[in-house]
Amino acid sequence: MKKKLVSCLISFTLLSSLSTPLLAKAQDNTQDIKGNLVIAGGGVGTSNHDIYEKFLSLAGGKEKAKIGIIPAASTTLQSSEKFKKDLVKYGVNSDSIQILPVSNHDFSDTQRDESTWKSQVNDKKLSGTIKGLTAVWFVGGDQTKIVDSLRQNNGSDSEALKAIWDIYRKGAVIGGTSAGAAIMSDVMVTGGDSLGALKESIGNKANKHVNEGEDGKKEYEPLSVQKGLGFFQHGIIDQHMDERARLGRLAVAAYNSERDKEQNFAYGVDEDTAMVVNNKDQKIEVVGRSGVAVLDMSKAKLKSASSFVSKQKARSGLENIKVSYLSPGDKINYH
Repeated sequence: MKKKLVSCLISFTLLSSLSTPLLAKAQDNTQDIKGNLVIAGGGVGTSNHDIYEKFLSLAGGKEKAKIGIIPAASTTLQSSEKFKKDLVKYGVNSDSIQILPVSNHDFSDTQRDESTWKSQVNDKKLSGTIKGLTAVWFVGGDQTKIVDSLRQNNGSDSEALKAIWDIYRKGAVIGGTSAGAAIMSDVMVTGGDSLGALKESIGNKANKHVNEGEDGKKEYEPLSVQKGLGFFQHGIIDQHMDERARLGRLAVAAYNSERDKEQNFAYGVDEDTAMVVNNKDQKIEVVGRSGVAVLDMSKAKLKSASSFVSKQKARSGLENIKVSYLSPGDKINYH
């Protein structure tokens, strides 16, 4: 059932410089999308029947599904090969699953040089293969490698990415885990942690980039974002939410970079869990082991430095953030 957003006010000793520019949309016309999304927060176990079955159902069923796996985020092909084996265990014919030649780097567990694949993303053969698929899955790793692999040097979409958009508009399901989830929104979180975001305060500019302790070890990592692939146009997505304590990171990313806070929430997906986006019904459903945090930033505002302890260094903060937590089976409208 649809959960009502909990009107709890959260004050963070927050962070960030607000210098991140608003990012242009990956695609302008997204009203005609017939496909769906399965956005997993990482750590999806083979035994997670709900996520696999949902993905396969949206792909046309295990007997009709034609699935392409994009390995670009990983340093090896192992995770792609494992996902293929998992799909076979769930009843998909092995011949109906392909690991697509999409990468901007070499993989450490093969003899060939996959870095040459970068020059093939505009080949008609690859785009033709993609256009015959009913589903695409992005494995985890480094989300920036996915974007770099599918975009050209001038930032425009490659023919392979155009083909993915084409089948998505026509009804295919696009899925991904971890880094494969991060690329789904227009604003893609690429690094940082909640502490790093919280320490990057406007009122503390002198120490803005000090992030090492006395022993020289990193105490935190500042927030960083860049342009994602934009399959999900209705808010910013973060992953590994529960295991890596990313509530603060997501709140700052949404406050800084979300273009339409009145319409769009921010979503933090737990591990072994997926948010399933039904574009036709404009709904999100949670499946898997844990849940999804939903942040309403429409009333969020900077907390003035004067409201903090005066003897401490001035800090910026955020207040009036509404937070909900959706459990498996819960559904909400994304508008």
